[in-house]
Amino acid sequence: MKLRYIHLESIEGQFYNDVLRYRLVSTNGFAINPDLFPDGMDYRISRFVRDPRDLLVSGYFYHLRGAEPWFRFKSPNAKYWQPINGKLPENMPKGISYTEYLNQLSKEEGLLAEMEFREFHFESLREWPEFDDRIKIFRYEDMLGNESKVFGQLFDFYQVTKLEKKLGMYLAANYSLKKKKLQYHIRDPRPGQWKEHFTPRVKRIFEEQYGDILGDLSY
Repeated sequence: MKLRYIHLESIEGQFYNDVLRYRLVSTNGFAINPDLFPDGMDYRISRFVRDPRDLLVSGYFYHLRGAEPWFRFKSPNAKYWQPINGKLPENMPKGISYTEYLNQLSKEEGLLAEMEFREFHFESLREWPEFDDRIKIFRYEDMLGNESKVFGQLFDFYQVTKLEKKLGMYLAANYSLKKKKLQYHIRDPRPGQWKEHFTPRVKRIFEEQYGDILGDLSY
């Protein structure tokens, strides 16, 4: 009997090793390649996407306040950040944490440092299969305020039982943005925030490096 669920962060090797052990597996930070699944494996993948520019802004403010312990760890190296698929910014000095580094920078320089930190994540957005009817894409912007509708589509896609769908719909409605107050983990869920925080320089550099991703995701 399969175990029910596990979240594997950005640990790619563990994902492919354990995917058959669980009924449901979630991950983040890398592209899933179905060619690496065992032959004949039946799968359905839900891919949740957000405007990469808003991801950059959200990540910057989240790491600026050191919301999780690993961003307050002093002198991190590439191996330390491997589980979260983060990249060490080139100009970050030794002896300080990533949060301390961001707090030493202007917002413009901090956003550029965050762009470096997210390089592996942004690059992975190019690696998803282009056409696969077993991969369904859900947009963050379409979900906000419409959680019940979107999750109804998700449950139908996964072909869960009627009881599971009923419970899932209840949870989607109960934890919708309309009913939940902003918490420490959630700064501001509004889409389009990059327009408020990107300087012309940040915008230019982002488009030079990742403009193709915006087109691929219809942003």
